[in-house]
Amino acid sequence: MLSAHIDIDLSRFEAKMTSVQRELLPKAEVLALNWLAYDAMREVKARMKTVFDRPTPYAVRGIVYDNATLANRNSAVVATGDRTKGGLPATAFLGPEIEGGMRGHKAFEQQLIGRGLMRRNEVAVPARQTPLDRYGNMTQGFLNRVMRDLKIDYRGSGTTRVSKDSKRRKRKAKAYQFFVPEGRSDLARGIWFSGRAPDRGFYPVILFVTATAYTERLKLNEIVAEVVRAKMDRTFERAFRKTFAKH
Repeated sequence: MLSAHIDIDLSRFEAKMTSVQRELLPKAEVLALNWLAYDAMREVKARMKTVFDRPTPYAVRGIVYDNATLANRNSAVVATGDRTKGGLPATAFLGPEIEGGMRGHKAFEQQLIGRGLMRRNEVAVPARQTPLDRYGNMTQGFLNRVMRDLKIDYRGSGTTRVSKDSKRRKRKAKAYQFFVPEGRSDLARGIWFSGRAPDRGFYPVILFVTATAYTERLKLNEIVAEVVRAKMDRTFERAFRKTFAKH
């Protein structure tokens, strides 16, 4: 889990307070920390939309914030990997963008590696004729068809589960069209499509390319620090007024 923690220095505020006000200080601090974390989270999400090309809603939802409490006066903006459900954890693909380094393999890539079709130092990227969604990713339906043809039990979202022996499965199944040309040095490494006839096409749909390291793009700590510097004073004053008004 990647996080940017938020701290505020209240010593200059505390010097001007009465004894009663000092008793309320922890509550005001917690409120201010949580407001700052929320504002910083929103700013990180906004920056994602300028730094990345069409980030998916799933990636944007991977940025959350942790609340401070009276017992733990520490809030943070977090790229979480343990609170997202299904699919690749946010830290697997946001981590390299935040800290640099190699991205984790996606579920279908792990299965290709497990079958010995793709090397561990490779990643799968779409070829020119591959169907993409509005975020520039390979569509789930396309991946489901490809993995079916490769006889891999792919657990991608949207896959319809039917019994191997059911009539429905046999009726819906089409001739195998996607394959990995093993032992063919004249063809690019990857998954190819064949229409099984000269006029029905023969071309790559997914290429296996050597993985390269990401450079730091989403500067999480810097963005959070900017928000805290810009908003800390007025945020704490607002939090203190709200806290004091209740007592």
